[in-house]
Amino acid sequence: MKTRANAKADAAEAARSLMVQAVKTSAGDLVLAKKQAQLARKVMLRYNVRLDYSERRFICRGCKKLIVPGVNARVRVGSGNPPIIRITCLECGHTNRKIAKRA
Repeated sequence: MKTRANAKADAAEAARSLMVQAVKTSAGDLVLAKKQAQLARKVMLRYNVRLDYSERRFICRGCKKLIVPGVNARVRVGSGNPPIIRITCLECGHTNRKIAKRA
């Protein structure tokens, strides 16, 4: 018998692998990649799973679709102090800003 915790762990692993596959597939077949990301989002919502930042950054906060820099997102680095990274979704036009840390 599967417990809720085991089901949630399996769902987290499935969502993580779907997001990784979606990002890899996006350069060749963007339609398939979007379907994979949509399925990952559905699993995450159903089982209340959160992804870490490395997978979460590929989801637009405006339209909730897959964004991959260079494929359907534009990335710009500002010249301010500290520099600000702007990622613009080319699907909906939403801009996500992140302050870049100095190395």
